[in-house]
Amino acid sequence: MNQTEIIHFSFQGLELQEPMAAITNWMIASFCFYAFLKLKNRNFEEVNYWKYFFITFSFSTFFAGFGHLFFQYFAIPGKFPNWILGILSGYFASNAMLVKMKNQANKKIFKIAIIVKASAFLFLALWKQNFLFIAIDAIVTYIVFCGVLGYIYFKQGHNYMKYMVFGVLVCLPSAFIFLLKINPHKWLNKDDLSHLFMLGCTICFYAGAKNIKIETNQ
Repeated sequence: MNQTEIIHFSFQGLELQEPMAAITNWMIASFCFYAFLKLKNRNFEEVNYWKYFFITFSFSTFFAGFGHLFFQYFAIPGKFPNWILGILSGYFASNAMLVKMKNQANKKIFKIAIIVKASAFLFLALWKQNFLFIAIDAIVTYIVFCGVLGYIYFKQGHNYMKYMVFGVLVCLPSAFIFLLKINPHKWLNKDDLSHLFMLGCTICFYAGAKNIKIETNQ
């Protein structure tokens, strides 16, 4: 199935669509909010960045659900809150992964690159009204920072970083599913399936984030 079959339905006089995309987005939003609450009392730099990631990604996917449901009313601009917060959550995840970088000069360069990258892709996404730029930003962010840096830190002895690498590996299929437009079924299209992989990714990230303090104090 290569073409997405949009599910349309009516509720209380409203013409809505894509219920599964809304549900799977809200599954991610619910878990991310739970992760934020579980981490909120831990206050040091690395965990703080992950808290910011989870709360912004929670709101991003919360609004994404409405963007899918009410697409007939708000069209592409209705997805802008999701896109903006999604870029911001990637910014926080990237900075969380930079905390352990020892070379301060390289860290400064990476921090500048993160801002430039995020700003450029967000500008292009809003200007062209195309989610592809948001997807590219996410792919670069999570592969380079959570995947590559996570693996380097893991090899340096930071055991909890394996969860960040696992998260990237779990989420990686979603990039191919989205870009190749793989739609197994109208009730499980490329968006729905990608969201489930993203949920698995956030679970792995939380598993890593909740173990940071434990390992730091050893």
